[in-house]
Amino acid sequence: MHILIGLAGLWVTLVATHHNMPTGFNGFFHPAALILLLGAPPSILLVGHDLREIWNAVVVLSQALRYHARRAEAQMIADLYRFGRELKQGRTVEASKVLSEAADPLLRDVGPLLLQPGGGSDARETILTLSYARLAQVKEGEDVFRFLARTTPAVGLMGTIVGLVNMLINLRNFEQLGPAMAVAQLATFYGLILAYGLWSPFGKRVENYGRNLSVSARLLERGLTSIAEGRSLYDLRLLAGSGGAGTPPPAAEAA
Repeated sequence: MHILIGLAGLWVTLVATHHNMPTGFNGFFHPAALILLLGAPPSILLVGHDLREIWNAVVVLSQALRYHARRAEAQMIADLYRFGRELKQGRTVEASKVLSEAADPLLRDVGPLLLQPGGGSDARETILTLSYARLAQVKEGEDVFRFLARTTPAVGLMGTIVGLVNMLINLRNFEQLGPAMAVAQLATFYGLILAYGLWSPFGKRVENYGRNLSVSARLLERGLTSIAEGRSLYDLRLLAGSGGAGTPPPAAEAA
């Protein structure tokens, strides 16, 4: 179904581009090129990606734009200290409350395993499984924006070729050669702006988001393993990098 929608969208885009083709150079505003560059790449994207994948990319991008790595790591480590302290003192109800209020979804999902007898041995495997699924979702979103970044310049080049063909058809009118050439080049200009000014930065932002999630998952794995084995969590602050997680409160250092 998504393939038919993509092909139909591509056809509508080409028809709309043809009907809005300017006859001369009117500055940097080129309605036909804008229609082509804003309509064709998403339509081509629909041919190779279903709606679920595209919606997932939008959701992941919104998460990546709101995500602050240092702040998230600091909050996760603070929650680990609180959870470890409560668990060490045998206050399982308070420890469960800490987990329910934790900001990191992996900690909320995996932490309850430590409240069960012998659950610490399952924590590491569960973290690996959940983090893999989480990173696969992020990678899927990254691929969508990388695809748009690759496709948009090619579509702009096709628009330029069409403009050059129209210019060659009217080669007898020498006064229009300059404006026609300018109009033809605007499609490539728009394509480069969208590819390297929008889609590529979005893809890079999602890539960095996935990398930060991977680091956070490793820190969480080490933290929960330390709690299960009754070891100190103080080294997590050093592993978080440059003291970014902040100094743990004195009461928590014993956790």
